[in-house]
Amino acid sequence: MSKIPVKRVFISTMLSLTALLAAAWFGGRMYLENSLLVMQGSGPLAGLSQPVEVLFDGRGIPRIYAASDADAVRTLGWLHASERLFQMELLRAVARGEVSEIIGPAGLESDVLHRQYGFARRIEDTPPAITPEISGLLHAYVDGINARIGADQPLPPSFLLLGHTPRAWTVDDVLTLAFYQSWYPNTLVMRLSEAWREAARAHGAAAADWLKHLPAWGLPSIPAQRMTEASNTWTLAPSRSASGHALHAADPHLDYTMAPGLWYIAGIHSRQTLDLVGVTVPGLPFVAMGHNGTIAFAFTVAPVDLGEVYRFDYAPDTTRALLGPEGAFPIIERRESIRVRGQDQPVMRTIATTRYGLVVDRDQQGATVLQWAGFELPTAKLLENGIAINRAGDFAAFRAAASDMGALSVNWSYSDRDGNIAYVQSTPIPQRLHDTFYTTLDGSDPGNHWAGFVPPEQRPFALNPDQGWLANANNHSAVDAPWPMPGFYKHLRMRRAATWLDGREQFTPADMQAMQMDATSGRALTWKNWLANIAAETGRTRVADELRAWDGVMNPASETAGLFALWWQFLPEPLFGDSQLADWRFGRTAQDVRAGKPAAPASRDRCARADAKARNPAAG
Repeated sequence: MSKIPVKRVFISTMLSLTALLAAAWFGGRMYLENSLLVMQGSGPLAGLSQPVEVLFDGRGIPRIYAASDADAVRTLGWLHASERLFQMELLRAVARGEVSEIIGPAGLESDVLHRQYGFARRIEDTPPAITPEISGLLHAYVDGINARIGADQPLPPSFLLLGHTPRAWTVDDVLTLAFYQSWYPNTLVMRLSEAWREAARAHGAAAADWLKHLPAWGLPSIPAQRMTEASNTWTLAPSRSASGHALHAADPHLDYTMAPGLWYIAGIHSRQTLDLVGVTVPGLPFVAMGHNGTIAFAFTVAPVDLGEVYRFDYAPDTTRALLGPEGAFPIIERRESIRVRGQDQPVMRTIATTRYGLVVDRDQQGATVLQWAGFELPTAKLLENGIAINRAGDFAAFRAAASDMGALSVNWSYSDRDGNIAYVQSTPIPQRLHDTFYTTLDGSDPGNHWAGFVPPEQRPFALNPDQGWLANANNHSAVDAPWPMPGFYKHLRMRRAATWLDGREQFTPADMQAMQMDATSGRALTWKNWLANIAAETGRTRVADELRAWDGVMNPASETAGLFALWWQFLPEPLFGDSQLADWRFGRTAQDVRAGKPAAPASRDRCARADAKARNPAAG
């Protein structure tokens, strides 16, 4: 038997492995480099009426210079797809309920949820009425996206790793994403919504009434016509500015750990109407926050409750119809086929809807139905008026657009070159016929329903208030409005902003930056001395002294800040662990909003000190 030349085989194997690794290294690097946006030179982009110039600054931020608005948004679509195509593909998949097709069963829960809301189906079944001019811009934008998808250039490596190839974008995709974006702000306050409804369910009418009066404890954005996490924005009048010009600041507080982040900064400069700089959302063809040289605009989420939960009984002798204020109405069922990566057969789900909204639960007696403003309002308004805001040249034009954006619920801040400062709420405020909030209502009672929406021109706004400033931070806009505006408001950050803005006569841009970077916790300032007293009673003198001396700044390097954050996370368990809440963590939102009330928080009274000492890490 011949001997195997082990040494020769080993050398041959190592040479092959080295060659393979070298090929992977250099080939991979070449693939990655070729998939990136080329920031110099020139190239074709089909459909342009005239050449477009794109200049990048030292931070990689593009500025588009075009002859027409259509050429500008076409180029914006190409840039979005060149730098954020995978992000856009995921956003589109989420909105359409097609995540499972990309990542497998892990995306099924998300797909079912978004198929229930029917963002894509509504656009397909009831095409929005769009003006010819806006339609032309949307087509130009998607043509720019598709020019990158179809280019002779590698797709981003994320597609290669997942083995997924994106299909061409359509105008319906942009409309679906816009419709989804009108619902997305609701998700930012979902935990508060769930907690408040759970508190009302567990503790009945008394809890619901307590929650109903919470907004009156805070500071409204609109002066009587007279910071916890929260987006914030504020404006200062020229009389409060050292420069003699209006000052404007905004921070949407979206998660900075996301890579890439939601926003895409760009300048859009057309010789036609668009001439502005700001942040865009890949997948939408306008600037969401920025300035056009004449006006500046920004927003935060307005957490107004735009939903209602109803309970309906079945109509006699059928489970396919329910009894409403005007008699029986049908339950409409549709079958959704969800393709799941790695599975041969699609997953089938039945979605049930009614004239009043989405069926979220059914039993032998009837059904629970969720009504949402977005089911009733036109979807094209967000796109049409988003572009109208970009073009606005004064407050009248801005207000007309910003107050009428479909189901989008945001607080707008405004300033302009003439020194005007203003606030506008875009929320489609339901005209409720009742004042029972955060609970399931009897759907057969006509007094529990809505009489349409407050007209856009009557929605809360303010212009040049005497105090010289306007601010909002997910707080209530106008607690003395003539119609009920229940919601899930956060007031601590607004109180902090008011303290800053009332603290001096004049501000500089540096003051605004310092204010924006302020990490002082209103929650900590409210609670720290109480916590220090508990520490002192248990012999922790050093901890007590540190808490009392602490300035409330949530510095990551501060042990005291870390201690307080840990204690706050554990506090709800002894307070609510034996309550009727389905999950004691729901209580955290109750103690948070109550902490903003000027009087001593009631939850302190509920917390037996012995229990706190035994069960809280800071007191034990």
